Amino acid sequence: MSKTMQKQSINGGSPVRVKPWSAGAFHFKEEIAAVAEALSGPSLPMARGKYVMAYRAMLAKTYGARHVVTTSSGTTAIHVALAAAGVGVGDEVITSPITDYGTVIGIIQLNAVPVFCDVVHGSMAMDAAKIESLMTKRTKVIMPVHIGGYPVDMLTIMKIARKHRVKVVEDCAQSHMTRIGKTYAGCFGDFGAFSTNESKHMKTGEGGFVLCRSKSAALYADLFADKCYHRFPEAPATPAFPALNVRMSDITAAIAIEQLRKLPGWIRRRQAAGLEIECVLSRYPLKSCRRPKEARCSYWWCAFFLDEEERRISAEEFVKMMNAEGIPCWRGGQRLITEWEIFKKLNDNPNYFRNYRPGALRKGAYRLDRWPEAKWAVENIIVIPVNQHTGKSEIRDLDRALKKIFSFISG
Repeated sequence: MSKTMQKQSINGGSPVRVKPWSAGAFHFKEEIAAVAEALSGPSLPMARGKYVMAYRAMLAKTYGARHVVTTSSGTTAIHVALAAAGVGVGDEVITSPITDYGTVIGIIQLNAVPVFCDVVHGSMAMDAAKIESLMTKRTKVIMPVHIGGYPVDMLTIMKIARKHRVKVVEDCAQSHMTRIGKTYAGCFGDFGAFSTNESKHMKTGEGGFVLCRSKSAALYADLFADKCYHRFPEAPATPAFPALNVRMSDITAAIAIEQLRKLPGWIRRRQAAGLEIECVLSRYPLKSCRRPKEARCSYWWCAFFLDEEERRISAEEFVKMMNAEGIPCWRGGQRLITEWEIFKKLNDNPNYFRNYRPGALRKGAYRLDRWPEAKWAVENIIVIPVNQHTGKSEIRDLDRALKKIFSFISG
């Protein structure tokens, strides 16, 4: 521990906050009643049950989407969307190096190649201005990741996609009801993939869904997620192409319907809390992460960094000070995915894995110096968790902790 931190521990006395941060219920009696009703019949439907189909209709109305396909998880939602976008062996998918493994699992399982685009300085969002330099004749999809409730510059990305005639799959796992202007993240591109596991804005234990722009793409996605079985009139009589079994159950959908009813109100609370936190941060040598013009974040977390011109301590030291005061925060949000063991192995040997042979991958493709802004972001950007229970108590204690910390630093 550094000398600065030793002094802070001695000088800090009792922590500012001892109560849990943003604590409260996330599941409700309505969900128990819905599950009980779903279980009251003679047996659960194997696919396309009444709760699943009702949930799809509610999602379409909430997002203003043309078509919706439900899946077993956010990871499978991305996998299904990529397959419906036509991704196959040797194709390239341009995406972010700061994300969850779920973003790239589908790319790899389809024997395609993840191509990582660096992020905008002062954010964790993929830099749209750098996409075209990464495009090749093998580029099939651009997949922006709306990380932490902060949208990527979708207006620029859509111009690039139209120019080069490639598909866009938006990873919205952490950004339910995030908007740019009046358009929700997930509704700009050809597909929007969402997760509803227990860490997300709405929670169903596990689950996902895909917003689809075209009817034909939604048809393929529906079949790909359900063994290509004949469950509806447009489906082939027998399985007609390789597919998965990653459909959603009626139990999950019954819970999801009740969560979705509350989601708009929860998002409004998150937005109010996020904006108040950013107002508090602005009183100190801290800068909120950059976002596109007219962005309306849904704050899975609130992301910021120490003012580079006034920095007197490292981000790591600052996080330790905040944690000591009872304010939960951490650096980077997500790790730099290219530091993971799988990409270290592929960087050294593109044929390392017997079950992954895209053919187009070259040695050195995942050399770590290719993404300097992403590396800076995971080392310097700090995130504070936000949910619908984040309120005046948390914001007051955050302000008190920051005042205490910066008084110590400047004194």
